[in-house]
Amino acid sequence: MYAIAKQKSVREKIWHHEKKAPNSVSGFTLIELLVVIAIIGLLSSVVLSSLNSAREKARDSKRKSDIEQIAIALQLSYDKDDSYTQPENCNGDTSTGACGGSGGGWGSNSDLQDIVSDGFMSSLPVDPLNDSSFYYTYEPWNANQIGQGEEAGQYYTLCAIRLESGGSFCKSVTP
Repeated sequence: MYAIAKQKSVREKIWHHEKKAPNSVSGFTLIELLVVIAIIGLLSSVVLSSLNSAREKARDSKRKSDIEQIAIALQLSYDKDDSYTQPENCNGDTSTGACGGSGGGWGSNSDLQDIVSDGFMSSLPVDPLNDSSFYYTYEPWNANQIGQGEEAGQYYTLCAIRLESGGSFCKSVTP
């Protein structure tokens, strides 16, 4: 009999606990809301940091692709003229406008303008950031530059200065 009474007592407690007062409002406590907001903030910071890393890798891939495309256009120019963009118009040719460029382009005096005027490229690409830390350089070799009797326009060095993953990426034709 005691077990039945105890069982009935537990049922009554559960029933009374489930009954709500007519004017009571159920909801989340302040602590629960703060925990959820903290978790969302943590997850969003993880997503944003991985997104930033993906952007850096994408910019580095574009830099390498741009250098490869310029190198292909230079090879086409060499096949046509037996020279890589000669005579040299600009010393220190960069994508930041060192040779008469404005607005951060290669410049009208750039040695690479030959590959655009010959139709091997529609325009010269610039670095995605193209500032004093990230830019492209091109330097054709002059006659006898290293003292081995080489002819002008037979060699060049083309680089993406500073990749965000470290180092730089260069293409060159050298003796």
